[in-house]
Amino acid sequence: MFNYIFLPFSALWALFMYLRRKYYNSGHRINYARPTICVGNLCMGGSGKTPHIEYLIRLLERNHYRIAMLSLGYGRKTKGFRFVDATSSTQDVGDEPLLLYKKHRSITVCVDKNRINGLNKIFAKAPDTDLVLLDDAYQYLPLKPGLSVLLTDYYNNYISDHVVPMGKLREGRWAAKDADIIIVTKSPLVIPVLEERIIMEKINPLPHQTVYFSHIAFGEITPLTHKAKSFSVESIQSVVIVCGIANPYPFLEYVNNRFAEKQQLVFSDHHCFTVSDIQKMSKYADRSMRKNCSVITTEKDAIRLMDSKLKTEVEQLPIFYIPIEVTFHPKYKTKFEEQIHEYVKANTTHR
Repeated sequence: MFNYIFLPFSALWALFMYLRRKYYNSGHRINYARPTICVGNLCMGGSGKTPHIEYLIRLLERNHYRIAMLSLGYGRKTKGFRFVDATSSTQDVGDEPLLLYKKHRSITVCVDKNRINGLNKIFAKAPDTDLVLLDDAYQYLPLKPGLSVLLTDYYNNYISDHVVPMGKLREGRWAAKDADIIIVTKSPLVIPVLEERIIMEKINPLPHQTVYFSHIAFGEITPLTHKAKSFSVESIQSVVIVCGIANPYPFLEYVNNRFAEKQQLVFSDHHCFTVSDIQKMSKYADRSMRKNCSVITTEKDAIRLMDSKLKTEVEQLPIFYIPIEVTFHPKYKTKFEEQIHEYVKANTTHR
């Protein structure tokens, strides 16, 4: 009932976004001859854009495409276009671009709020680039991507949500019509047939759209600090769970199910860690009565912790991280990969 107080504000914002998209779709969008794949969502974060970008990187790297990834660089203190390189920090380029650069050194990673300027700079300075992956550019309407991939959470589908501030949508549900691919993310390992059918009926894809289902796969618990390397994972009896991501619940559930004694420190997405935060982690670990209490965090948080000016303090703690990947359900995996390959192959003409 309380949310309906915001209905007039949501209606005004939805109308503005509708008119904005309608204007750009009436011949005011720029497209490029080379393949451009946009991965975005309608909700305010937390659908898994970065791991899906990674999936595309791994998929296309196998065919030796020269890949660039262009991101807004959320949370950075700099402006304009920048290449991510070995000297970059999260303050320079944001945490997600830096994470992708560190994990995929064969690709070009760049940041620019103005995606058209960013693409022009990439093609000018890295002319051999075969294709560009656009992170979180679904609402960047001056650009018309060659292929638009829209993500939606299995448990928080955009079909059941409302525009901000009444809900969490950046724009109305009707904006999904511009997507070529819709991926239902964070689905269970085994999807009940009835649930799958209900979701497909709710999405009601248009003739040009294909719907796929993906799920999260957690990797091995990995030591981050030197102190953590002196522990074996099997010896950890208590954990302090630290995360600052948009949707922490799958991560929290996974770690909570692994350990009997746990404490949690949950921060906002892209949180910039402070001395006080490190001291709090240490305090939580010290009050545990069990042996080898350790801090466990996400891979994205690990980038910010080790990239910060607090690295000396961070190294005093036994901190581990858990990488994540997405994978597609067997029913959808081959068809999704074929659709991506077919689009890129059909639009790659300069090789």
